[in-house]
Amino acid sequence: MRGEDERPDAWDVALRLLAMRARTTQDVAARLARRGYTPAEIEPVLRRLTAARYLDDAGFARSWARSPAHRGFGPGRIARELRARGVPESEVSAVLGELADERDIRGEAQAVAAKKLHALRGLPPAVVRRRLAAHLARRGFTTDVVLELLRRLPGGDE
Repeated sequence: MRGEDERPDAWDVALRLLAMRARTTQDVAARLARRGYTPAEIEPVLRRLTAARYLDDAGFARSWARSPAHRGFGPGRIARELRARGVPESEVSAVLGELADERDIRGEAQAVAAKKLHALRGLPPAVVRRRLAAHLARRGFTTDVVLELLRRLPGGDE
């Protein structure tokens, strides 16, 4: 039994964090640090979690990128989100390469554009084009994909 002023072991806290949902190494380390654990306490826990395969940044990245919730995201947005979560650059590149082989990015961009165009009905063509381009760019689609879709719009060759 712990005393009132004793805090839980960093290992136990990390396991509880991972029981809620998958997390990156950076996320677990940051959460432990915010709870007052020192780097000397955090590092062995991270090593142990990684060795036990409870922490797997590559697996997290693959799972996150393939999630249906992120289906309408282009490669740029996926990369930004994964980097923000602390996924190493090598893993981000690997996931983007896998997704390029698995997904029809242009088709997904077309679906996102169709949905947005529905919301932009009735606006002047120049406004539609500007807003659609900005929306697709925020969703992480590349400039060449965005321009290709804009060219397909009525008056797109202007």
